[in-house]
Amino acid sequence: MLKSTFAIYDDYGPEAKKRSAELAKKTLEQIHREYLEAVFTAACRRRLDIWDFAQKFMESDFARSLDRPETLLALTMDEVFRDFMVRCAQSGVEIESVPNEKTGMAAFRDISPEAKWLVELYSKWHAKTGEAGCEIAERAPAALLKKIHKKAMTHRTDEIIALLIENSAEAAMITSKDYERLEGLERKP
Repeated sequence: MLKSTFAIYDDYGPEAKKRSAELAKKTLEQIHREYLEAVFTAACRRRLDIWDFAQKFMESDFARSLDRPETLLALTMDEVFRDFMVRCAQSGVEIESVPNEKTGMAAFRDISPEAKWLVELYSKWHAKTGEAGCEIAERAPAALLKKIHKKAMTHRTDEIIALLIENSAEAAMITSKDYERLEGLERKP
């Protein structure tokens, strides 16, 4: 009986209360974004190819668990990346790594600009449509996002999402006409 009482107390200890209070101040979109940022930052630190990682992670059960509020609030950020990588090793899924272009960990202390853009895109898309990560990855595959990211990163994420939602994956190659339309929207007050 005493052991079970201590176990219950541990669930409601000072750290758990602090974490609950921090979560209560945030929206689910903010929490979702923070989890994705933590996962993508960990991928950058381990020099994984962010595009290959994004596609495989967004298609995984782990991304699906982040889509559900009840599991999102129960997980810790470091568990998600670790467990995903363990699952990849167990199932033989390999994620490409980037060539050693930059030396030292200083280059990878923070999330890369591309990864930050992907996190924003995925979290806003999920918040806007409620689609699961695997559905988003199917509609906007990482290979497509890699092709358009340099120009797309210069525009608001909401506008890029709207263009990607309007078009199928094959037709979502954003053309110069689309960029002109986006630039016209930006110029309007």
